[in-house]
Amino acid sequence: MSFQRKLLVVALASVLPMMSAHAQSSADLKKEIEALKAQLQVLTQKVEAMGAQTDNAALVQQVNRIEQKQELAADDQEKSGFKGVKINGTIEAAFKFDDVAQSHNFSASSGYTDSDAGVGMIQITKESQDGEGVDWTLRLLPGSTLYPVHEASISIPLNKENRIIGGLIPDFQGYEYAFPNANPTLGNQLISHNALYDLAGASAYAGIGMSHTFSNGTYALKWLVGNIDASTWDPYTDSTGAAVVATNAAAASNNVKSVGLAFRGDWYIDEYSYIGFSGLMASVNRNFAIFAVDGGYTHGDWQFNGQLSTGTQNKAAANGDDAAWTGISGLVSYKVLPRLQLLARADFIENRKNGGGTYVVPGSSGSGTDVTVSPVVGGGYGLGPELDPSGNIVDLNVGANLTRVTFGTNYQINANTQWKTEYRIDQSTGYNFLNYDGVTSNYKNAKTGIATSLVLSF
Repeated sequence: MSFQRKLLVVALASVLPMMSAHAQSSADLKKEIEALKAQLQVLTQKVEAMGAQTDNAALVQQVNRIEQKQELAADDQEKSGFKGVKINGTIEAAFKFDDVAQSHNFSASSGYTDSDAGVGMIQITKESQDGEGVDWTLRLLPGSTLYPVHEASISIPLNKENRIIGGLIPDFQGYEYAFPNANPTLGNQLISHNALYDLAGASAYAGIGMSHTFSNGTYALKWLVGNIDASTWDPYTDSTGAAVVATNAAAASNNVKSVGLAFRGDWYIDEYSYIGFSGLMASVNRNFAIFAVDGGYTHGDWQFNGQLSTGTQNKAAANGDDAAWTGISGLVSYKVLPRLQLLARADFIENRKNGGGTYVVPGSSGSGTDVTVSPVVGGGYGLGPELDPSGNIVDLNVGANLTRVTFGTNYQINANTQWKTEYRIDQSTGYNFLNYDGVTSNYKNAKTGIATSLVLSF
């Protein structure tokens, strides 16, 4: 009890005997006592109210000090440029082996291709202060020697539905993503990629365009005009090293980037499913066109994804004529347990025309025309002219088709860590896989691979 309250009670209590001495009767005394009790109650409430006001004032002062500190910290963050900045990414430790290369490869699968594997990804984004989304994105691949910067893009809002986009932007065809984490906005759920991702699409664009949304996000469209990959082609040579197609030798001088148009439109049917249509066309330095339709359905424990892609590229086939291909890929997954996911994927690329040839990221190891037209394609992808068991071209005008089947598991150890396993079979219609066993004329028409990886997402 406070000193003021004690003093009040003592004063009132001391009055009681005095009042009783002047009372004329017991009834009068009782009335006086009841009146004093009422006065004591009123005075007590006033004293408590005074104490509460004092306590509230101290609390208000403390809250004001905290708010001032927060405002100062926010001002400092804004002045330093870190307001709205977010950092996330993945780190992967993986082991891969196949019976063709006979190599025990400890690497990661993030990046554009397996041959340029990194060990992780770091993404830095900056959100706009007015709450209109991300203003810029910087995505780095520390382990990549060929593409250390995966994305460096800006996004400028004009209004709620339209934005200007530009910079280095990864290819957005198909349903599969570059990185190994299974985050639906970033990640590839298996360890390796499907055949269309590896062999039949671009890797990145550097240009400027716009993105649009319609009907409160039900429909979305983005497009840009700019450079599409590099064009560091090598002329096609046979097993003796002699040039086979003179027309492809001219392409080796086109070591500048192509200029073209890339676009993608999406229809988000509901919260579980979508359909997307994308296209890629270029006519400067290289002339090619690729179109794809992909879609997905995710609900409960099930997930389905599919993609159909077709494309042509001038003077990119094995016989020096135009390359043309069609491919299909499908993925299904099911969670047998809340943390354990089973996955299966099947891919097929039809590649018969003019001895075979598809669009592959130029400039990377085992790509360009080294992949599209050489007898041993990319160290074993199987997309060139059909070969016999000795490695000789059966017909320079007939390309080898590729079938790829992949099975895998994805176990969620905790909120940020996944353990994956994978078994993959690649089958070619020709003997297009060179078996690295020391015998140069030992070719196979199939290869199998196993892989496991531990992925940390943060």
